[in-house]
Amino acid sequence: MLNTFSQSQFNSTQRVHGFTLIELMMTLAVAAILITIAIPSFRSMIISNNIITHTNEFVGTISYARSEAIRRGKSVTICKSSSGTACLTGGGTYWDSGWIAHIDLDSDGTVDANEVLRVWPKLPDTYTLRSSEFTDLLRYNPLGTANNSGSFAICHNSSEQGAKAIIITPMRPRLGEDSDNNQIPENDSGEINSCESP
Repeated sequence: MLNTFSQSQFNSTQRVHGFTLIELMMTLAVAAILITIAIPSFRSMIISNNIITHTNEFVGTISYARSEAIRRGKSVTICKSSSGTACLTGGGTYWDSGWIAHIDLDSDGTVDANEVLRVWPKLPDTYTLRSSEFTDLLRYNPLGTANNSGSFAICHNSSEQGAKAIIITPMRPRLGEDSDNNQIPENDSGEINSCESP
């Protein structure tokens, strides 16, 4: 026997709850559009935060070297180093392989094991730290004065946009500004014109 339901058998106050297929498809379409818009923005935010982190780390290195030179009454040097035990010389403007802070206790011009104060690891592969003025080292004397003036640039994928500039003056480092809001930082000579040799 076949049961047939008549309209009167359904209680008019009961409603069936749920989503129709069309409502579900529209929700998924809106979600897909929002995700497509959000992902590039989220990626840019992560890159920007990483650049800021690496910039703060290097400014911290500079501040550490300066304060140690004053505290110890001896010059403290920051130099490029991939090993963490010796300075790299030559190789141009590239600092992204890591760096060390050291003191030359015996004044022999080389880094001995007991002279390394701190070691910083290499930057991730897509980030660069470069300086045209400080090709091998940055040194602070016991008065806290730098051996040179110049700048460093920290970039992602060699792009000047979104980069950060660290300006080294004889006394204290400072961050380069972006006075025209074009996302390219400025050093004392104007906008950095290259992430390879700022």
